[in-house]
Amino acid sequence: MKRILAILAAAVMLLSCTACSSDGSGEYPVTLANITVSEKPASVICLSDSVADILISCGYSELITARSDECDQPEISSAFSVGSKDDPSVQNITDLDPDIVFADKTISDDAYKKLTDSGLTVIIMMPAKNTEELMALYENVCSVAGGKITGKQNGSEKSNSLLVTMSDLQRIVPKSDIVVTACYLYDLNGSAATDNTLEGKLFEYANAVNVFASSASSPDMISKLRLSDPDYIFCASGVKTQLEKNTDLRSLKAVKTGNVFEIDSNAFRRQGSSLVDNLSFMIEKMNPQLNDQKPLYPETSSAEVSKAESSKQESSQQESSQAEGSQQESSQEESSQQESSQQESSQQESSQQESSQQESSQEESSSQVSADYSLTITDGTAYGYNESGDNILRIQQRLAYLDYFNTDATGYYGDMTVMAVIAFESANGLTIDGYASTSDLRLMFSSDARPAS
Repeated sequence: MKRILAILAAAVMLLSCTACSSDGSGEYPVTLANITVSEKPASVICLSDSVADILISCGYSELITARSDECDQPEISSAFSVGSKDDPSVQNITDLDPDIVFADKTISDDAYKKLTDSGLTVIIMMPAKNTEELMALYENVCSVAGGKITGKQNGSEKSNSLLVTMSDLQRIVPKSDIVVTACYLYDLNGSAATDNTLEGKLFEYANAVNVFASSASSPDMISKLRLSDPDYIFCASGVKTQLEKNTDLRSLKAVKTGNVFEIDSNAFRRQGSSLVDNLSFMIEKMNPQLNDQKPLYPETSSAEVSKAESSKQESSQQESSQAEGSQQESSQEESSQQESSQQESSQQESSQQESSQQESSQEESSSQVSADYSLTITDGTAYGYNESGDNILRIQQRLAYLDYFNTDATGYYGDMTVMAVIAFESANGLTIDGYASTSDLRLMFSSDARPAS
């Protein structure tokens, strides 16, 4: 498959909307526009950090053997760098002899011509502008990486999961009659995230109005900022300082109230799990009350209310135990939970003892985490939104212990639990979807779990 001459026509610039070939004969060949990939690639060079983000999100990071400098995701940090994505080292790329080169449209004409003239398969993927294009983009990238059946299905599932998570995050934003205005500035020369880009549409998910919804031009950037005076400004690294020093802009409401927040411009454009990371960050900054707000649960049964009250009582007893410096209270709490079976009680007692040991050792090493055996995890053990029960309660308590869950544990998997799981997944390098999968739970309850920083 190596050394396939790929002559990209204008149609390649629409790959994110192009259907994959599927003739029923197997996973390969895969055809995108006028490019045919005859077999599963063993080596991929990612010049596009957005495509790298998608490959990582979909579980194909092991295929990436080299990358551009902009592909700074920790999952592929060990991959060899071939220079910038716009003007990479053609010699280094050809020496590595990859099966596929994923590039952005910003790649220089000279570099592109040299790579294709050398016989390499170069695929330029256009960024998605809306959710429909995002799903097609995922399907196409994953079809190349994993096949037109398995890979395409994986891309479809991952993109759908990503969009569901973004919708879940939107639902968490408190309802308000007050219109919140915001924007993202790449620079002060007229470049801002607009609604014809997917990153510009993040403001819709954050329930905010993007003051640069339409295209911004250089001459009116300053005047439009002053006229719209947004409540929140998100911007590329270094732009915050420019805003604070600019005599025409430092009087803006967002600047005066300290509501200017920087997000790396490369990361802001990425269309993998970075979309969720960026949206979570924006919602958190625009709604600081969410950090202390208790979840608005749907109607619950008396049994669920009883569980919530019981959890509050246990939390109160634990705080009292710490204040008195006694471990006997903890032992009494364990005995009060011995209702289901002798075996489960023994597991809880062991977990409580380990937790007690962890509390005493945290003063010496705050990074050390004890494993928790209160939840039995087997293949297929997983929980998600709107579920309830004792195991959800244990998940909330474990997340609270790791400092991701900062409200009362009730045993109901609601909005705050989704947010806590997303924060845990993000910090621990897992697929970010707010769903407590089997792999999530195994890491969460192990000593390898990374607590919130």
